[in-house]
Amino acid sequence: MQAHRSRSCRPQGFTLIELLITIALAAILASLAAPSVRDFIVRSKLTNLGGEFTASVLKSRNEAVNRNTCVTMCMSSEAGKEFDYDDPATYPRCTTAGTDWQVGWIVFLNPSCDSGLDKPADAADMLLARPSTGSDYLLQTQSSKKKFMFNARGSPGLGSAGQFNIIYQEVNNPLNDKYSINICMDGLGRTRTIPSDKNCSGYK
Repeated sequence: MQAHRSRSCRPQGFTLIELLITIALAAILASLAAPSVRDFIVRSKLTNLGGEFTASVLKSRNEAVNRNTCVTMCMSSEAGKEFDYDDPATYPRCTTAGTDWQVGWIVFLNPSCDSGLDKPADAADMLLARPSTGSDYLLQTQSSKKKFMFNARGSPGLGSAGQFNIIYQEVNNPLNDKYSINICMDGLGRTRTIPSDKNCSGYK
């Protein structure tokens, strides 16, 4: 008896035309999604940068009050570097040039309340070291405030309010109109966030 010959199956898979159509559709969808993804990333990073800065100010105030001593917060391009706990010469110090806090900042105890102190006297005095954010997201002081020394009452001793602008790359970038913000800090060290097109001095 002759065995029944099974029917051969057609190989399964994409044809070249189907593959090209799929790739074209994927490219179109990716091009449509790219602007919104970029917007999301920019908004998130600007918000996070502002949040970290205000949180650092709050930590500085709280530590000063809770420990009944002075605490210094300052710009520091050395905030991300490693240092030897036993060698004070290697401790990160305050940066005196520039107006861009995105280079990083440090917070440290200042028991002597010395306004000229530019780094912790002891490794145990270091409370926070926030390294650079890079050059795409800028945190610029508008009043030359590079250092604050909070006293035991939590006051930074500012003669006037400080303003900090958080922007993406450059002022004329269209994404700044959507997502950039300004941070105001008053003489008591309290911060608030306002729209990027407003100034701290005239905004209620």
